[in-house]
Amino acid sequence: MALKITSKKFGVLPSGEEIDLFTLCLDRKIEISVMNYGATLTHLFIPDRDGNMEDVVLGFDTLEGYLQKDYLDNYCYLGSTIGRVAGRCTDNQFILDNKTIQLPANQGKVHLHGGKEGWDKKIWVSEPFETENSVGVTFYYQSQDGEENYPGTIEIWVTYTLDETGKLEINYKAISDKKTIINPTNHSYFNLNGDFSKDIEGHMFMVDADHFLPMNENSLPTGEIIHVAGTPFDFRKSTLIKEKIQEDNPQIKLAGGIDHCFVINQEENCAVLYDPVSGRKLTLTTTEPGIQVYTSNYLNKSFKGKGGIAYGKRAAICLETQHFPDSCTHKNFPTIILLPAEVFNSRTIFEFSVG
Repeated sequence: MALKITSKKFGVLPSGEEIDLFTLCLDRKIEISVMNYGATLTHLFIPDRDGNMEDVVLGFDTLEGYLQKDYLDNYCYLGSTIGRVAGRCTDNQFILDNKTIQLPANQGKVHLHGGKEGWDKKIWVSEPFETENSVGVTFYYQSQDGEENYPGTIEIWVTYTLDETGKLEINYKAISDKKTIINPTNHSYFNLNGDFSKDIEGHMFMVDADHFLPMNENSLPTGEIIHVAGTPFDFRKSTLIKEKIQEDNPQIKLAGGIDHCFVINQEENCAVLYDPVSGRKLTLTTTEPGIQVYTSNYLNKSFKGKGGIAYGKRAAICLETQHFPDSCTHKNFPTIILLPAEVFNSRTIFEFSVG
């Protein structure tokens, strides 16, 4: 099976700048498309047990879909690279060297996923590449000192690589000229059924995590790290998602489903998502300490995606590998501080198979 990479124009921004779409392909096994607007994963085709190739990530058929007001007003970030910091911060602020840094609100009164113009809305410099056993694209962006009020100029590289075995790897590398904070992730929405009019409640899910982070009424971690035993967040064995999100539990009610960070025990094969109908399976490996699992609780069919389908509640599941949300507030969480002498590195691998 041959690896190949192709590119084409995906659309034009209102500013007049053209956006490129790169497609990484391994014949009959996997096809991935990524664009340089937001370093966004737009399409991911994999076969079902009968060999039928179908797209398994929410998104849009054209660039215009990502720019429409109804979509932007939902703060969904379909497939986007999130930064500088994923999630929310308590009181929209953090303290660095005894200085309080206030962050601008972009979702009502909340600073979410990097702010008003986070990395998901930036045009990244793209560099496609081919090696003996892989193809990919490296996206580069320079986030200036003071952008969204974050300190330090950060240079960030996000690399999507497809290898000859069909593994998709996302690598992040960043450096800063000042002490700052960073916690990027990819915000892809997976539905392994391939039919986005159907929900993911029938998917089976496993995450090798003994603990999770409960949240408060503002969708922020309380700072506690709770054992999953006896809770709907016990996915240490592969479990039907529907069974867990229907449990009578205050945390499930608060989020409208799952929107929580799981503290993973190991890097390799730390999470597995499986659709019994299609037979498609996703296995996750990451260097990050947590996975923010989100069951599309706030999708409400207010905008149309691929094929004209209006994405509704539970249309997909996000597996956002990252440091813990709001880590800048809680000293017991792994730090997201980046020093000028340091290099930030992060790796997440997606493996797809059929069972």
